[in-house]
Amino acid sequence: MAKQNVTFSNPILNDEIEILSESEESIVFKTTLLPQSGQTQKHYHTKITEVFKVISGELQVFINNKPFLLKENETRQISPFTKHQFYNPTNKTVVFNVTVNRPGKLREGLQIMYGLAEDGKVYKNGLPKNILLMAIALQKMDTYVPNIPRGVQNLGITVLAFLGKTLGLEQKLLRKYCTSVSYTHLTLPTSDLV
Repeated sequence: MAKQNVTFSNPILNDEIEILSESEESIVFKTTLLPQSGQTQKHYHTKITEVFKVISGELQVFINNKPFLLKENETRQISPFTKHQFYNPTNKTVVFNVTVNRPGKLREGLQIMYGLAEDGKVYKNGLPKNILLMAIALQKMDTYVPNIPRGVQNLGITVLAFLGKTLGLEQKLLRKYCTSVSYTHLTLPTSDLV
């Protein structure tokens, strides 16, 4: 029996992620993003490098506040400490691959964030309402926002994630959201998919 790829979706971002391959060195996932949807705020990572490659459609990627419209087969690399976000400004679904080098626990963080969004436990910006759960996921994703000093964020995330782990919340999140079973609920139109 062939192994089924892990997929999960986020009703806030209106996207679906399918893990295509994963190792300690890199993770590759395919993202399907509905029209007029995407990330609500810029962020950056301190350790990981991401490479976006459009498979079909068009993807707007903001890199250090500069917009880039990527079309089919075009790529853009996001280095550590680079502010970025993605958005689909078109009326068609866009499909793109993301290759992440040195991913650490990124997949777990994404699955936790997406699972909490599916369960309605996030704000409109996609961040979890429970600050301990948010800290655990952000720490796994190595994610920071540009408008708060990184030292302050790192201290807060570290302390809150430690508290959440001590209370057993990390294990509960991992058991609930980080399985190899597909749990996608996003209904994608088939007419404009590859």
